[in-house]
Amino acid sequence: MTEGVHTGSELSGHAIITPGVRILTPFFNLYGTVTLVGGAIYSAYLFWRKRILLHRTLGSILIAVGAISPAFGGIFSRLGVPVALYLTELFGAILMFLGFLRATTPIEESKAGE
Repeated sequence: MTEGVHTGSELSGHAIITPGVRILTPFFNLYGTVTLVGGAIYSAYLFWRKRILLHRTLGSILIAVGAISPAFGGIFSRLGVPVALYLTELFGAILMFLGFLRATTPIEESKAGE
């Protein structure tokens, strides 16, 4: 009777015994991903359209790409490539951190007349 036993080798979800939780998680994941990625893309669009603080445009794009990266890893994990999830989570965290650094680093303006 080894079904439902967690070995620690890969993600399976067998440790969750309440079926309602497994049904709700895709909705929470989808809503969170759309909100984070959509918000970052919208911010990038606003900064680009107004032509102000363009370094924040790049930062927001990096955050959006980093946030969607684990979603693709989850798809690959469902298709039988579980190592992709861990790699895309790492890649996504690095991209989001770089985007944060880029968006929050003040850019010195050149002084006119010098």
